[in-house]
Amino acid sequence: MSKPDSTKRQPVTGTGRFISGVVEGFYGRPWTMEQRTELFKREQKWGLNTYLYAPKDDYKHRMYWRDLYAAEEAEQLTSLISAAKQHDVEFVYAISPGLDITFSNPKEVAALKRKLDQVKEFGCRSFSLLFDDIETEMCPADKQAFSSFAHAQVAITNEVYMHLGEPEVFLFCPTDYCAVFCTPSVTQSSYLNTVGEKLLPGIDVLWTGPKVVSHKISVESIEEVSSVLKRAPVIWDNIHANDYDPQRLFLGPYKDRPTDLIPKLKGVLTNPNCEFYPNFVAVHTLATWCKAPAEGTPRDVEMGEHEWVVVTLIHGMSVLPGPCHPRLKKESSEEEPMQTDMGESPYIPGPGENPLYTAEPLTLDDLKLLSDLFYLPYEHGTTARTMLQELDWLKNQSQAAAAETDKTAEWCSRAQQFDNMCEAVVQMFNRLSNAPNRSILYDLYNYICDIKSGVGLARAYVKTLGGHSQPSAQLLNDDPEPWGFRGGLLSAGEISPSPLCGLILEDDLGLCGYALALTDAKPAAAKIQVIQSKIGSVFEEFPSVIALEMLPRVTDPSPAKRMIGQLLSSIRSSGSRGAFCELRQSNRRMLDFYSKLGSFKLVQMDGLPQDILVMATSL
Repeated sequence: MSKPDSTKRQPVTGTGRFISGVVEGFYGRPWTMEQRTELFKREQKWGLNTYLYAPKDDYKHRMYWRDLYAAEEAEQLTSLISAAKQHDVEFVYAISPGLDITFSNPKEVAALKRKLDQVKEFGCRSFSLLFDDIETEMCPADKQAFSSFAHAQVAITNEVYMHLGEPEVFLFCPTDYCAVFCTPSVTQSSYLNTVGEKLLPGIDVLWTGPKVVSHKISVESIEEVSSVLKRAPVIWDNIHANDYDPQRLFLGPYKDRPTDLIPKLKGVLTNPNCEFYPNFVAVHTLATWCKAPAEGTPRDVEMGEHEWVVVTLIHGMSVLPGPCHPRLKKESSEEEPMQTDMGESPYIPGPGENPLYTAEPLTLDDLKLLSDLFYLPYEHGTTARTMLQELDWLKNQSQAAAAETDKTAEWCSRAQQFDNMCEAVVQMFNRLSNAPNRSILYDLYNYICDIKSGVGLARAYVKTLGGHSQPSAQLLNDDPEPWGFRGGLLSAGEISPSPLCGLILEDDLGLCGYALALTDAKPAAAKIQVIQSKIGSVFEEFPSVIALEMLPRVTDPSPAKRMIGQLLSSIRSSGSRGAFCELRQSNRRMLDFYSKLGSFKLVQMDGLPQDILVMATSL
């Protein structure tokens, strides 16, 4: 395929050009063909050169990897590969056979080759084998044929690589793809050492850094893993990934990766938000990071005031004109908004008639606020941090509002400032809801609706602390409207966990997880009649309910297993016969966790929202 001029923009490490671009590797609804083509255009414009096709929910990529693509699917992939070539983007087709492949069976290896041969016929010349997020226990047949799991994976990867004619780009994702997965350490990992020693040198290795979602990636950590792998890794960066939490979105810049890393790496691919349109920031700032060596001394790219980060949002939204930073003006002039003119209404109201409703356009401050509210996994934006700090201060100093003290005036002033910040969020929500580009709005709507709701509760809480209002009668009603509660049994009222059934997990950074249980869940369900009527039958067999949540930085499942074990023991001691939990279908991390426990099974239940699953275990 044709390649872009890499002399100005593409750093080179070792042989071949520096791999830079996007991996569509998340769990959830895959992007459309039109969205992927739009991505190729932007990659070409911004100087990125690679797209790794690895959507977990493409069944023929992972679950049904043996199945060949049907005629219609083949036509779509052929067109997509052609579109990537037209925009000088290397299309890398990834396949994930690790869920159920028998490495020692020649028929399985033949099926894998046949599948990749088919994709090669579509015009694809670059490939990837992924063995991430799978069980590490080999089947008996493989144990007889291979001395270790790593030997099995390397053997089949080398064979496929040779079969395909040693492609220039061929990526291997190990099962131990980050430092925290390596036992006992990166340098002493027998798995990684086997990969480094046995994997053919033309095959590159994907690596996510110290963790699955790495807060920071240091030069020292990359030098360490490179010495074991005997090659520079390609970073699969999950810093903007949000498939593990359906309530989070990340609009902050690509940061905490010093550009000193670039000469130490073979490439970087970002695995961004599941929602396509909000990913301008993630992809654009990665492109800027990759070009950093050509623009000056190595540095850590951080957008302090993120003026030009906002520009990447402007590309998809119409914004109120006005003064802005010179660089912001330059960047804006180089991009066309995705949707702008909505046309002029021919109707002109007469005297005494209602004026036409005119939606206020978004402002730059709105977009900066949006970015701050949905920043990065380990970091809130400046405004969000300020709001949290102010809310904490107002809560801790609330007695000053009830009695005349030296802090009374300060408390009232800061309470008003907090209220103004909350109002800014509401106004941002209103203007964004009326934005002409509906595509990006639809991607953002659930998130901004949720943040508006949370801000509204915080706003009312502060006013109550100051004695300016009382809780709404609606909130105290025994029969509230459905928008008065989040939905689901676990949010049915303010109910404390049963004795010995409330556990928290802490690490060096603080609170990072919890596990709660109600031994008798009926009283909670009774508070919301609609829930009682729809799932009341489950209480006969599974009278107890449990809830478990862990922050993404907790990658070791052992603490969660211990907490669940202790909860189930306490529930069993109370005389309960079973327990259940509610999970969102998109929460793949917790679904995998409960499934791998072995005792929890899916329970069919009518009447629940489509995205809610129930898993239960008998005691």
